[in-house]
Amino acid sequence: MKLKHVKLFCAQLDQLKYFYGEKFNFPVEEQGREEVSFRLGDSKLTFIETRLNNPYYHFAFNIPYYQVEDALQWAKKRVDILTYQKKEVQEFPEWKARAFYFRDPSGNIVEFIGRERLEGQGREPFSEKSIWNISEIGLPVFQVSSAVKMLQENTDVPQFDCSDNVFCACGDDEGLFIVVDKAEKQWFPTAEPARSFPLTVHFSQGENDYHLELRPGDSFQISKAGEND
Repeated sequence: MKLKHVKLFCAQLDQLKYFYGEKFNFPVEEQGREEVSFRLGDSKLTFIETRLNNPYYHFAFNIPYYQVEDALQWAKKRVDILTYQKKEVQEFPEWKARAFYFRDPSGNIVEFIGRERLEGQGREPFSEKSIWNISEIGLPVFQVSSAVKMLQENTDVPQFDCSDNVFCACGDDEGLFIVVDKAEKQWFPTAEPARSFPLTVHFSQGENDYHLELRPGDSFQISKAGEND
């Protein structure tokens, strides 16, 4: 699965423009008074200014597996790293992955993750150009099982790791929806509750393109690209 374009809301647009555009040097693809879009490899990330009360999300970027330590040192020059059990790099052996986390000015929990099963080792020194794509987007919902069923019935996105009724990762190494129970789950590695805020994701599964929307009031909708355009 490929996460092509993720649209999120924020209350600190100018701060995010500086944070990602200047500190992280992410390429700006589009910008206006009320939104900005960054190009990250094969994906686009858009922030839209809103009057909502400080929305925040969890999202991740895929980077070369063998450059996680290099990426950590690169990121530490720009941001404070979140730790868990006094460790900066978290190991996920069942996923064959390693990752580290930080917060941006909006309070988003951002993850850089290297997955061993993805090809490419990264021959150049790590930089913003080493980011391959958006790897994960968190979807806090009222009922995980219903959301996962809707994903599978409408898009054929497979289950990747579903441990219980409060967490289910759907997709594959290239792209994952992290579907969580918004009443029970916190965003790792923090104590922040996985609150639900509006978002839009344009993604592909197989040969088809889809739109996913999480709207105010926890309205969860999926449509094939073109149906509601």
